[in-house]
Amino acid sequence: MAQQAPQKDAMDVLQAWVDDYNARAQPAIPLGSAGGAQLRLRYSPAAGEVSIFHMVAVSRNGRPAILVRRFDGPTPDTAVQAGLWASTELGRR
Repeated sequence: MAQQAPQKDAMDVLQAWVDDYNARAQPAIPLGSAGGAQLRLRYSPAAGEVSIFHMVAVSRNGRPAILVRRFDGPTPDTAVQAGLWASTELGRR
């Protein structure tokens, strides 16, 4: 990662990953700039199927937290389901 400083909690781990990504990819809209950091790991176990491990950094009761959920199923439906879940958790829906 960009800086190897001690990490205090799970939010720091996710933020360090996002910072490293933003530094390397230099995207037009940096990850985490829309009110919360997300990390989505996905792979296709079979044709037309996807497995998504989705992590979302949030604040709950004034404390940082990372919510984690796994989604499995047909590619289009599963991707939409994961996105809706993340939007809800980030307070966008």
